[in-house]
Amino acid sequence: MNVIKIEVYGGINAGGGGCSCGCSSCTPADAKAEYEAMKKTLLDQYGEEKLSLEFIDTGDVKLADYPEVEKVIQAGYSFPITVVNGSPRLAGAISPDSVVEIITDLQNPE
Repeated sequence: MNVIKIEVYGGINAGGGGCSCGCSSCTPADAKAEYEAMKKTLLDQYGEEKLSLEFIDTGDVKLADYPEVEKVIQAGYSFPITVVNGSPRLAGAISPDSVVEIITDLQNPE
């Protein structure tokens, strides 16, 4: 099996905050903390040899440097954006359960 690459992009949404959980204090730092918890869960379950995980804070870079993420944001979705193997898959929250489902689907294609 190839290594599954999971990238989580954090940033500030147009309306403020870094997620769409309904709170006003969500920041990229909060998204990073959620990412770290997800990372631990996934690595415990799958191991480092099967997954590559990275958090990218888009606050100090041009979003145009990440065209797939820029398209998602321009379509009206919120940070954080989870990209799996180069394809945006989740937006607005970090969900370990949803990422596990995506990994399962990638491991067992029909």
